[in-house]
Amino acid sequence: MANLSVGDFLDERYRIEAAIAKGGMSTVYRCVDTRLGRLVAAKVMDEQYIDDPIFRQRFRREARSMAQLTHPNLVGVYDFASEGSAVFLIMELIDGGTLRELLAERGPMPPHAATAVMRAVLTGLSVAHAQGMVHRDIKPDNVLINTNNQVKVTDFGLVRAVAVSHSTSNQIVGTVSYLSPEQVTGEEISFPSDVYSCGILLFELLTGATPFSGDNQIAHAYARIDKDVPAPSSFIQGVPKLFDELVATACNRDPEERFANASEFLSALDDVANELHLPEFLVPAPKNSAAHRASDALDAPVLAPTDLVTTYIPAESPHQETSIIPAISPEPIPVAPETSVLPATQSGSPELRTQDTHQQLATQNYPPAVSNRGKTGFIVWLIAVIALTTAVAIGAWWFGSGRYGEIPQVLGLAQIQAVTQVEEAGFVSTTKNIYSNEVAKDEVVGTEPAFGQRAVKGDQVAVLVSLGRPVVPDFTGLSEAQLSQELEKRTLVMQLGEQEYSDNIPLGDITRIEPDPGTTVLVNSTVTIHTSKGPAPVKIPDISGIPRDEAIDRLESAGLKVTVSERFDAFIQGDHAITTEPAAGNTVASGTSVTLVVSTAVTIPDVTGMSQAEASAALQKLGLRVSGTEKSQEHAGSSPTEVVDTNPRAGELVDAGTDTVTLILPGKIDVPNVIGKTYSEARQILRDAGFKVSVTGTARSSARVYWQSPTSGSLEIGETVTLRLLGS
Repeated sequence: MANLSVGDFLDERYRIEAAIAKGGMSTVYRCVDTRLGRLVAAKVMDEQYIDDPIFRQRFRREARSMAQLTHPNLVGVYDFASEGSAVFLIMELIDGGTLRELLAERGPMPPHAATAVMRAVLTGLSVAHAQGMVHRDIKPDNVLINTNNQVKVTDFGLVRAVAVSHSTSNQIVGTVSYLSPEQVTGEEISFPSDVYSCGILLFELLTGATPFSGDNQIAHAYARIDKDVPAPSSFIQGVPKLFDELVATACNRDPEERFANASEFLSALDDVANELHLPEFLVPAPKNSAAHRASDALDAPVLAPTDLVTTYIPAESPHQETSIIPAISPEPIPVAPETSVLPATQSGSPELRTQDTHQQLATQNYPPAVSNRGKTGFIVWLIAVIALTTAVAIGAWWFGSGRYGEIPQVLGLAQIQAVTQVEEAGFVSTTKNIYSNEVAKDEVVGTEPAFGQRAVKGDQVAVLVSLGRPVVPDFTGLSEAQLSQELEKRTLVMQLGEQEYSDNIPLGDITRIEPDPGTTVLVNSTVTIHTSKGPAPVKIPDISGIPRDEAIDRLESAGLKVTVSERFDAFIQGDHAITTEPAAGNTVASGTSVTLVVSTAVTIPDVTGMSQAEASAALQKLGLRVSGTEKSQEHAGSSPTEVVDTNPRAGELVDAGTDTVTLILPGKIDVPNVIGKTYSEARQILRDAGFKVSVTGTARSSARVYWQSPTSGSLEIGETVTLRLLGS
């Protein structure tokens, strides 16, 4: 069948809706299964295979095998056809995209993300290996991701079917970048061949590229025969050595040296993930995928084939993920037109009577007509005969085919037309609103029970009216449980995301949801909610050495409550911060109370030059106690009571509660210059300074001093200064 168009049918059942993707062997279409009223994917093989009987036989065998594989990490196969004008598979429709598209959007994956992908791929592949099936074409294009973050492997056995049909050629069937050496050389292909391709896939996830290249496909293919796959860490930084070892083992050129199968590879991968403490990861579906484009525009063009793209698209909902739906609908129980089915006899077997029996039942055991019965008797007799005949007819209808009717097809009809068809088929119609990805709002999706099924006439049949795609609700004022109920009403599945810190939203309340409220999403989509962890933790700032008030401001600005305690610190001046308890750098909850420790140290002031009395008063004002005085012969002053130093010295920090201060007085006095003074003035000045006075000649009070000895320097208290006076 060439040039399939929108509206064409496959097997008179699957209506083409849109072309999704085109590869080297097939084209994938999105279809409506008109029998079951659901969306499916149809992989229609290329025309070159239609006339090949060997391919048809192999395709039939492989399709049956694929249909037996049911697992969340495998794309389900529902139906197939290998006769007539088309060879095709009917599979579940994946509503996300391919791993190839995800890599194109996001580039290389970190180890934990690559592990999540490979764990799903190897899990699905392990199921196939356990059934003796080899995939032969593992690559990103054959790994699909739905919007529920499920990773699924597809296209089991198709390469094998194609390979058999080309068995007389020298062609290599497969995707060149992911071929194992034995596929290139034509040797036996087994589970280790898939392991090799999975190793290449892991390499590509980590680095964003495949390891080999060549001037042409043949050179590209043969590169793996002579060369080992290099370590991913040599291509990109940050890849752990354990991943290098995984790739090296999986991609050993000798199949005997590889992991024996996908299960063994999976065990090794899990060991590495545990060893490296890799976090769990939900693999996202690509945002710009062929599946999404086909969903948004039914007339989207078929994608051009490339050497890496094979095909596939998306499934309408998780309810169809691994279900296998028989291709043939159940036949109604046949009832011969001339046969009635009556209640069982005492023996338990139904008693069948022919049309002749009906006539006997209608007439036997009735007395013959008597002429004297009169008109009334005749009427009673006639009514009895009619009633019995009617009862027999009704019984035949009740137990025969007349009791049942077939549910009509109403997909795409207006609601009033659908209701009319249901009622004309003999059923009582009701309406039920459901969400639908494909059918516009207020249009009919189908019926419940579904089209083609048989039901007792008079039973209720619900006409399913589309609400369109669901819209993410507003969560304002809703608890987690209430939001879950609102999502469930819309077919949406709630998933808990990471908790977030919030200064405004109480602990446990919803902070945000993804997608945002008001976003139109697919049926059965997952909505991730994030709840509050309360205010973010606070790192206690370092406030040592800063003034008390400034330290309090910094701590309170960080969201902390502050209490103050005091203690002496010989290195921190008074009323300045020493530390906090807990110490700076610790992380605590916002609003935590911390103790600010403030220094009580007092700084010794500079009181030199003051008199002893003035210095004592100044120290006492600061809360310091003066223990006494000492004279220092090393210091000279202007008077015996002048303070020339203190112990501790000025600027030192002391504890006012325990430490005392000693005033240092001069042991020597600076000799004042009294030349030009009267003798009376000079004598008073010198005596106040603690010196004795000696006069050469007559000492008259008014005489002027014209000479003194010594004239400068210092003397000990009590020493003599000699004066000479004019006129003496």
